[in-house]
Amino acid sequence: MKRKCLPMFVLGFSLAAAGQSAPVGPSAETSAALERLNGLMMLHNPAYEYDRQLADEIGPRLTGSANYVKATEWAEKEFTRLGLKNVHKESWTIPATWEPEVYATARVLAPHEQRLHLESEGWSPSTPEDGVKGTVFYLSSIASEEAVKAQAEKIKGAIVLVDGATFDSAKDAPFAVLMDRLNLVASLGAVAQIDGMGYTQDVPSMLGAGDGGYLWKLPVANMGKEDTLLLRRWLEKGPVTLEFSFRNRIREKVAVDNVVGEIPGTDLKDETVLIGGHLDSWNPGTGAEDNGTGAATVVGVAQAVMALGRPPRRTLRFVVFGGEEEGLLGSHAYAKAHEGEMARMDAVLITDTGSEAPKGWLTMGREDEGNALAGLKPMLEGLGAGGVSEEGRFAFSTDHADFMARGVPVLVLWTDLTKYFELHHKPSDTFDKVDRRDLALGSTTVAVTAYALADAAGEFAAHQTREQVEEQMKKIKQFDEYKEMRDRGMLF
Repeated sequence: MKRKCLPMFVLGFSLAAAGQSAPVGPSAETSAALERLNGLMMLHNPAYEYDRQLADEIGPRLTGSANYVKATEWAEKEFTRLGLKNVHKESWTIPATWEPEVYATARVLAPHEQRLHLESEGWSPSTPEDGVKGTVFYLSSIASEEAVKAQAEKIKGAIVLVDGATFDSAKDAPFAVLMDRLNLVASLGAVAQIDGMGYTQDVPSMLGAGDGGYLWKLPVANMGKEDTLLLRRWLEKGPVTLEFSFRNRIREKVAVDNVVGEIPGTDLKDETVLIGGHLDSWNPGTGAEDNGTGAATVVGVAQAVMALGRPPRRTLRFVVFGGEEEGLLGSHAYAKAHEGEMARMDAVLITDTGSEAPKGWLTMGREDEGNALAGLKPMLEGLGAGGVSEEGRFAFSTDHADFMARGVPVLVLWTDLTKYFELHHKPSDTFDKVDRRDLALGSTTVAVTAYALADAAGEFAAHQTREQVEEQMKKIKQFDEYKEMRDRGMLF
């Protein structure tokens, strides 16, 4: 997959090989187009209105649900209305879809009767019609399979409670391995599981039990912070008994669509810069932050570049993916289907960090990408987005992952995530939380960066070989996660 790097560094690439000490900014023609694009995005930024339509008019967009289908139709219609070319849907199959049909009821029976704030976890099967009832066992450690199996007698017949401390006991393990260890509670005879992963005000925070779009093997509920702490305090004093019930609508092997549109390039039209974000969301809220902001940015950038009336040299490809919340499924399917195009994919830019003000770009450890962006820094600094972070903790958190694993240069919009993590996957993820100004800054950052990369004379950064990707993963301390995902077929 490695490409030959041509010595044409028009857009802020490292010029050490050419004997120059500083990066060169965009050409005069590109700079003029970027200034106009910046003005279009800041004076009449469409992303805020697009996000309102997704969150308020369509609502929560669980992958494969009726609302998700409406959202794909919305995206296809907007791409077509804007005049994009090659507008189409690309289908892939999810093992199962999941939607609440009858919402949860839950209560403590002992040490005294009390209501619980609880919901079905994503991709959990329904409880039996009369619900589940049992004593609670707090599983404090999943540090190893042996640590779980050592509690087999207490797990059998119990409702098993896990929380953030449980996960912290094995925080360095790949996520898929953590899920395997939690799955052991079903084989050891637990009647149900409660994920006490919620935040304050007893708000559940969806984890997604069935990573990969598969159902869990037993009913799994999600509960807020205060109820979780209460159960743990009671358990220190004696046994706790509770009951809960919910019914979910499950469909197996369902076709799900990604939606694609393009602005063809001019003299380098066979090369592409991809701008993407995921269209699906969780259901407690309306997915305005996660990831209505990202999907709205994708469509908003398309609108602004079309209004600019000057297509860049490379083709801009706009993609909204499904199934991100279930394990990056839509982007994984897309990357597999387009494997033959990877060598001609100059960069992939992903937005999935909400509506806080942009700080710049996450490069997942690639110093060469940071050097390459330096030529854009004066313009990006005007948006507050001139920074670059090489940290790797989000290396497999969103839809860039499969492209990165194949050596394609990737960028993920970098924002302060404090508000985002307080809102995403929760009932509070609604449109009223979206900051119009900050969303405009973030989407403009995406537009300016993507257009500049697409209009540059030379490539953004070299494609990496498999060996180089592995070294990059070791550098950012993500090799174990990378290897586990590859071994399981979650990356191709």
